[in-house]
Amino acid sequence: MKLHALLAALFFTIPATTGTALDGHTLTLPHDLSAPATILILGFSRASSDATTAWEKSIRTNLATTAIDYYDIAFLQDAPAFIRPAILHSIRKQVPDALKPHFLPLTTNESAWKQASNFSLSAPDAGYVLLIDRAGNIHWQTHEPFNPARFNELSTAAHQLAASTH
Repeated sequence: MKLHALLAALFFTIPATTGTALDGHTLTLPHDLSAPATILILGFSRASSDATTAWEKSIRTNLATTAIDYYDIAFLQDAPAFIRPAILHSIRKQVPDALKPHFLPLTTNESAWKQASNFSLSAPDAGYVLLIDRAGNIHWQTHEPFNPARFNELSTAAHQLAASTH
């Protein structure tokens, strides 16, 4: 892990945020997290959906357990308020029912989330991946495109975190 990312992981926590998942349940992060390790996949633009989906598919199929949970988070704060219902309707149609409890569209706190995830203006359409504990402390992060080497790093870190806090 690069020194900057390591330092950020040691000193940052996610911002407390409440949202409604696509299945209708309200979730307050990090308060409502039950798994010892949770992976958050953040998308800050519409164009980030390919990047976030690549991470989400591998996380869901290879890592998600009772000890390692995940949420796919789409930020809609920059979308005009009158268009958000149409955007949410489109997202609900695209996301399969089984994934809706893990999909959290958010309309607040975007700047705090960008700070916590080390958002880069040179990578606005990236998928930002954070591994957090129940308190919201960030233990690992990236905004690199999905690749097997980075996924293996995430997998190792997630299993270590889950084992250490069980």
